[in-house]
Amino acid sequence: MQAKPRKLATRTTTIIVIVIVAIVVVSGGGTYYYINYVAPRPISCTLPSGRDAITVGFTISLTGTYNVEGSKSLAGIEAAACWINSNGGVTVNGKTYNIVLDYHDDASSSSNISPLYTSIITQDHAQFLLAPYSSGLTGTAAPLSEQNNLVMLSHGGSSDSIWTKGYKNVFGVLSPASTYFKNAIDWLVANNHSGDKLAFLHADDSFSTAASVAASRYAVQQGLTMVYNNSYPSMGTQDLSTQLTAAQVAGADDLLGGGHYADGLKIVQQLSSVGWTPKFISLLVAVTEPQFQQQLGGAANLVTGPSQWETIVTYSPATAQAADIPWYGPTESQFVDYYSKQANAGSPTYHSGEAGAAIIVLADAIQKANSLDTNVVRQTLYGLHIMTFFGVFQVDATGKQSGHSMVLVQWQNGGLDVVAPTAVASSTVNYPYTGS
Repeated sequence: MQAKPRKLATRTTTIIVIVIVAIVVVSGGGTYYYINYVAPRPISCTLPSGRDAITVGFTISLTGTYNVEGSKSLAGIEAAACWINSNGGVTVNGKTYNIVLDYHDDASSSSNISPLYTSIITQDHAQFLLAPYSSGLTGTAAPLSEQNNLVMLSHGGSSDSIWTKGYKNVFGVLSPASTYFKNAIDWLVANNHSGDKLAFLHADDSFSTAASVAASRYAVQQGLTMVYNNSYPSMGTQDLSTQLTAAQVAGADDLLGGGHYADGLKIVQQLSSVGWTPKFISLLVAVTEPQFQQQLGGAANLVTGPSQWETIVTYSPATAQAADIPWYGPTESQFVDYYSKQANAGSPTYHSGEAGAAIIVLADAIQKANSLDTNVVRQTLYGLHIMTFFGVFQVDATGKQSGHSMVLVQWQNGGLDVVAPTAVASSTVNYPYTGS
């Protein structure tokens, strides 16, 4: 999906210097501009001509700590916007609009969020916003949506604390962090591993902390024993051997925690160096990315992790009809097809799905509101109950997602299988983890 032509102004705040590439393409009578800020990708999707734009502004992490997750998220956003524009656009009061994306690379840095979103809002005049990737960056951006009275859809920020601030314009598309490890703990209890002693080791950012704290409390409630609980700095941590050794010495059988891709990778890489092979491992975010298995090889085998969405768990118009929930957007196969048309996008992950779903939900809310007014669209989102390829969207009175369900995945013989809950599983959990 193409970003709209932009007026490039001198920034008063210093940010990362970014190379801008502009390509003008003429196709089918319509001219459009493609402007990207890092590693531009050709998109097999032109903007239908003769329509006005609904501008959706956001930052995304194409470089820095969250570059893997951010790149996958952007590809999902572009695929969803492309589907919308190619399948009738968005209709408001009988007039059809294109969804046009206006985005910047935030380099995974919170210091870039305020100046970039301020520019997106005041200079680019975005009408609606997507949040950045990660709970920390979303927490920095959310006040700007409130101050400027613009709806913001959160696709990559799930920390429950986001929805305790009284924001009226911030809506979660993905399940909250407090639910991430529920499937893993439920599996341990249901499969006679209640005697396993648990270690929690997690990054100290808001998302990872929320997920792990909620999980440790839930585990104790379910009768499991926690023998180790610690955190590490979310940025710049290179050596986790001291914490891993301490968890082993404490007598832990299982390891849960992590944070994002880079530190999840380090945890598994460093287990062998300390001579610890937990019986069960479940890590946030990292496990769902194909690079996890590609970089770790056999060490990735039998590692589990929570996922917001996997292609094997199919939601469809028929599923929606059976549940008596309205359907909107592409089917799963259509979303994957639009996603695959992007050069170098790779296979979609749950980051792709949740980010694409944010655009789908926004488009449906605008159409149902039959308005581009923030106040009207906001109220529509509070009452929206739909099913998309990503699953159910429904929020509570704070804007926190309440309708979506998560799954547990595990690497098995080079493939990522859904292993819980049983109703949607393609395989069963292989236990214990062997380290190869």
